[in-house]
Formats: sequence, C-alpha cells, structure tokens
Amino acid sequence: MRSATDGFSRQLKIGEGGFGCVYRGSIKAHNGNTNTAVAVKKLNHNSLQGHKQWLAEVQFLGVVEHPNLVKLIGYCAVDGERGCQRLLVYEFMPNKSLDDHLFNKVYPSLPWNVRLQIALGAAEGLTYLHEGVEVQVIYRDFKASNVLLDEEFKPKLSDFGLAREGPSPGNTHVSTAVMGTYMLPRLYRDRSSHC
Repeated sequence: MRSATDGFSRQLKIGEGGFGCVYRGSIKAHNGNTNTAVAVKKLNHNSLQGHKQWLAEVQFLGVVEHPNLVKLIGYCAVDGERGCQRLLVYEFMPNKSLDDHLFNKVYPSLPWNVRLQIALGAAEGLTYLHEGVEVQVIYRDFKASNVLLDEEFKPKLSDFGLAREGPSPGNTHVSTAVMGTYMLPRLYRDRSSHC
C-alpha cells in the first residue's frame, strides 16, 4: 500500500480524523492491465480504540454487500517496531461526502433531484442494515460526512467502526451507548431526564 499511495504522500491525503488519515491510491485491477483508484485508511499506530474499530469494520464489511455501502477491497495489519500498522482499502468515492457538498462553499449546491437520490440511497443502505442481513446491524454513526458519493453522486454509507449487532430474535430493543457526533433530540431529552 505504500507504493499505491506514493509513500503515503501528503499530496494524496484526502481526509484526516481521530482514526488517522485517508489517502488516494491506485492498485492494479484483477486483470493486471488497468489501475483502480482506491481510498486507503491508515489508522493511528497505538490507538486501542482504533484497533477495535478497524477490527469491527473488517468483520462487518467482509460479509455484507450492497450498492449503498462502501466496498471494502482489502485490509492489512502488520506488527512493527512502531506498533501495529492497520490499513483499510476501499473503493474510491470521487465526489467526496455529502457533508462536503452541504457545508463546504467550494462545491456548488446540489440540485434537489440529486439530494433526493442521495436521501433515498442512504435510506436504502440503512434498510439493508436493519432488514436485509441475517443479523440486524445498528450503524450508530449516521451523519453527512459518512455518506460518500460516487462518480454519479450515488450515496454509499461508510465508517462502520461503531456498528453493532442488533437485537437478538424475540427482542425488540438493544442497549447501546450513544456514539458518533449526532444525537437525535429525543435521545438527548431522554438521556438528560435520567441524570
């Protein structure tokens, strides 16, 4: 992955967060004749929380497939002198995130039909997680920055490090801590009434 990202070059860095950095890269396609653009997430070396989220993402995205979920192409974990290096390799989303298009003035406003397409696609991804897999999945990190957009502005949910298994058969609820950066007002009110 080092060569795919030109040594994790700053010029190829496309994102950064508490988990680490994301780089644009290029790998040979299966046929060996063409290159495929990828996004390589390089996690911080010594973060135990980062390792747990990396493992959750590998386990989750390794068994699901849906047009509205970002595709995990591969992963890598190597123990070295500076700690464990963990990488995730995803399909590249050239139109960045919904957050970029809603809140970054660099991008023009999205037409309403595209916004509707994005909302419906994100809802289809969530429906798949709740109803389309054998074991329900609670995403726990639904926000505009985790809705990535492909070349046709079709949305794909990303960042499954906080995802958890849903309720077991016969149960209607699952107890889970509030995660991420957004909380439904109803959850906030319910939580504050118990303090």
